Amino acid sequence: MTMRDLVRGRTWRGPALASTVLALGLAATGAGALALHSAENDHAAAVLRVRAGAAQAAVTAAVTRYTTTAQHLAEIAGGTTGPTTRTDVDASLARLSRGALPGAHDVRLIAPDANRSAVTGRPVDGSTPAGGHWTGPPPQAAAAMDVARDTGQLAVSAPHVLAHDHALASTRQQLSFVIAAPVQSADGRTFRGWVLFSLRGDDFLAEALSSGTHAAVTATLTDVSDPAGSVDVASWNTDTAPADPETTVLPVAFGQRQLTLTVRPGTPLIGETRRHLDTVVLTGGVLLGLALSVLVLLLVTAQERSAAAARLALAERRADADALRLARTALREREAELAGFSALATDKLQTPLTNVASYADLLIEEAGPQLDPASLGFLDHIGRSTERMLHVVDELLAYTTASEAPLRLEPVDLAGVAAEVVAAHVAVSPTLPSVDIGPLPVVTADAALLRQLLDHLVGNAVTYVRHGTAARVTISARQDANGWWRIDVADRGIGIPAEHHHRVFAPFYRTPAAEGYPGSGLGLATCRRIAGLHGGRVGVESNPGGGSVFWFTVFDGASDHQSGEHPVFLAHRA
Repeated sequence: MTMRDLVRGRTWRGPALASTVLALGLAATGAGALALHSAENDHAAAVLRVRAGAAQAAVTAAVTRYTTTAQHLAEIAGGTTGPTTRTDVDASLARLSRGALPGAHDVRLIAPDANRSAVTGRPVDGSTPAGGHWTGPPPQAAAAMDVARDTGQLAVSAPHVLAHDHALASTRQQLSFVIAAPVQSADGRTFRGWVLFSLRGDDFLAEALSSGTHAAVTATLTDVSDPAGSVDVASWNTDTAPADPETTVLPVAFGQRQLTLTVRPGTPLIGETRRHLDTVVLTGGVLLGLALSVLVLLLVTAQERSAAAARLALAERRADADALRLARTALREREAELAGFSALATDKLQTPLTNVASYADLLIEEAGPQLDPASLGFLDHIGRSTERMLHVVDELLAYTTASEAPLRLEPVDLAGVAAEVVAAHVAVSPTLPSVDIGPLPVVTADAALLRQLLDHLVGNAVTYVRHGTAARVTISARQDANGWWRIDVADRGIGIPAEHHHRVFAPFYRTPAAEGYPGSGLGLATCRRIAGLHGGRVGVESNPGGGSVFWFTVFDGASDHQSGEHPVFLAHRA
């Protein structure tokens, strides 16, 4: 690079473009990964809410069974008189079971005397008969009994250790509740005592949550009624560490006491595949952005070097013929260097990009049923972006190999080639294009390269149309006096302003009107190279009435190319 180039800023063009590509790629990838991570968190929170709500409903149902049973027994005891009271209550108690009252220890009918003696009682958990151990209520139960008597409503004691459990080792003792239901006469005027239920907290919570539907959570039941501080009464499934740090706290009403149920997930809220999907997307996007930015940097640098060599060759040509030959040699070396680099870059990019597309398809196939629509959309976007990159790599390879491709000259029926090209584009076009193929000649050319040239021109004519409209294309030919055929591909598309006609065949150049349409800017440059290999030219004109007319020239094949007079041989000899 010369000082003049440095002043003009040419040395910074490649790094600036590469940095811009990398920054845009990282920004898009980061936004996608962040959105995916947020969606995963929302999904996990929703799953935890469902699990916690089910656990809360199970505990509330168990509480309701206790309070309903206690009130029912109180009604039975209050509705009987005389010596039949104990008999009727005993009959009702005999029907109680632990299955109906999870976590229950015993139930008693208490007289309203000063000693609060037990009239009758029954164990629910199969322990020593309750009546033989009653020595009066503990302070916590007595306080609940007072509340029940004074209010006429069911009351629940503060958590405490049952007298029956004091003989157990401290590690086996549980905090328990006593439910006190007031017994009133049938007319509600006479207070006749209490029905007391005692239940152990851990047993109660375990029985309430022991069904398989609640195995995926851990839970802690806490009494928060006392302003002096809360008390953890019972826990469920907490011997294993929670699978996720999320926690949900839900209220549980139990008589006049306020309880909370703290629920954590016991199994993962989202699968391992989905949990790391945002990392996969972020990593893939970063690698793809880096690869693309490096490719842009190398291509722009190589192009600037080739352009500098061409400018130097032009200056030396004006000096003398020897300098011109040296400049041509240097230019050919630069072109060979660019072709070698492009082939190497294409080889090193095709396999990673193919792998990215394959893994994206595999992830959709394997984990698709577990993903929400947003996640599937991200994976689909990765696949489509990778396919576009592969298309760019293919166009780059076609451009760099066009000038060095060995020509295989033979008679080529342009009418047949045009029919094949048009059929291929019509088959994949979202709207049915209208294509009119006029009479076309037989020319001497390389069939594969000529098909590639015509495919680019027809593809552009079908693609660059106003959105929502069908393409209208006409392919025709006319011959001049020197034996050259001019092949025209006319369209009614978006058109190209006249000031851009001489620039559209340059590599990587796209007109402002082409924004929003697919393409790499290499198709027309490849067309120019193919036409040049055949000794011909390409050009573009405005189509009267709208659109463009792209044309190229090719020899009609009447001359004897074995004699060396065919324009292809003349072009290569020059």
